[in-house]
Amino acid sequence: MGCNPSIEVHVEADDIQDGDVVGCFCGGISQGCMGRLKNAPVPYILRAPTGKKKEIIKYSDIEKFKEIDDHALNVPGSALKSIKSLTKYLVAICDTDKEKVRSFFVWITANISYETSNNKGGGESLTDPNTVFRRRAGDAVGYCNLFATMCKSSGVPVVNLSGFAKRTDHDPEIPYTPHDSPDHAWNAVFVDDDWRFVDCCWGAGYEDETCYWVRKYEEFWFLTDPDKFINDHYPWTSSDRKINNNWQLLKQPITLAEYNKLVKLEETAKDWGLDFSHKEPILIFRKEVHITITASILVRNITCAMETIDHVKMDDYTLVYQFDTLTYSVQARPPSPGTYVLRIYGKKDGEISQPAQLMVKYLLKCTDVNNYVKSLPYVFTHAQTYHVTLHEPHARELPAKSKVKIRLSSQYLRQIMVENIPLECDENGTWEGKITTPQSGDAIVIYGSTSDDANGKFHSLYKFYIVDKKPK
Repeated sequence: MGCNPSIEVHVEADDIQDGDVVGCFCGGISQGCMGRLKNAPVPYILRAPTGKKKEIIKYSDIEKFKEIDDHALNVPGSALKSIKSLTKYLVAICDTDKEKVRSFFVWITANISYETSNNKGGGESLTDPNTVFRRRAGDAVGYCNLFATMCKSSGVPVVNLSGFAKRTDHDPEIPYTPHDSPDHAWNAVFVDDDWRFVDCCWGAGYEDETCYWVRKYEEFWFLTDPDKFINDHYPWTSSDRKINNNWQLLKQPITLAEYNKLVKLEETAKDWGLDFSHKEPILIFRKEVHITITASILVRNITCAMETIDHVKMDDYTLVYQFDTLTYSVQARPPSPGTYVLRIYGKKDGEISQPAQLMVKYLLKCTDVNNYVKSLPYVFTHAQTYHVTLHEPHARELPAKSKVKIRLSSQYLRQIMVENIPLECDENGTWEGKITTPQSGDAIVIYGSTSDDANGKFHSLYKFYIVDKKPK
């Protein structure tokens, strides 16, 4: 990009009217430079967008986008002779630059497949836009260049950006340094009086943890808000640090060191507006860790999975609580000192048939454990549904033929029973009681009901296993 990157703005000759300028807008980041395209000023002074994505995409845009998406997904063969003929077809129904950008994004993400550099065939570069268009395949730079070519030919101000991106296989223990070369590319477009980010490569699909590319359209990467984009996209050029700061499009840019310390949030977590108590990707702790999740929308069935770095499952040592409608807590209690991977999943309210989606992944480093680490109780879905918090016991295995205190709380349940033994509730919604555990090999289940009727329906909440050995 260089010290003084240019913003190339091209229009078709037939579109040129009096007062229009065809060319590029250049100048240093600190300069106040204005260009003009079709009598509309394009400022080069970079700033944070004045509105969020949800504020600039109104209901009327959504309705028009449906038409544009259908148009872009059903391009006839006659329009696929060249990038120019494709672009002309796509913009035929567009009235604004935002709509043009939408049509380019949808067509590219639906038709271009991702190929890593070692999969290039025939000695062709997968960065050249004509090669990418012809082969329907490219790398991140190829996606970026094809999108930019389509924008330029239709008069949309666009820039190509490169930097550091946290992919699925990102290792937080290997931070980016100023000596590293950029490993990803994306675009910025000037629409609705602001610069906005577009990542066609990630919008088309993703590489899973085995480096296999999976096609999956992701709306999130279209006109993404800068405060969400910076979580896993850091613009970088070693020649001018001002470029690195200004092209974050943030009021308060962050440093590369700060970027490395941000835990990578998946698209779902950012799109749903989730806030995690632990902001860094590597958590160092003694005995156990509690991660609080605050949501801005209803999220159902939050679950987690923990494993060693050798992929040995440790799910028995995790537990999820729901404190209220929008607040959850994930507890992890590793059985021994070491390094573990914790993944947290969730579903948006109403998406019953959809599988739970990964929201965040942490690297856990446990330095010390109790002398006798107990696996956590088995949790049924209804424990979350009714916002149940289990205060005690916190062990999955309980000693046989012993007195055990049971204490839990819920503002929604009207009855709670341990097998057929009812618990008493105080005025604060805390249920409590003591039971005598059965013989070894049996199990006990805590049930709850939202009805006062003794014959009402009860749902399983927690399950415990009875063992001979008593915990120390």
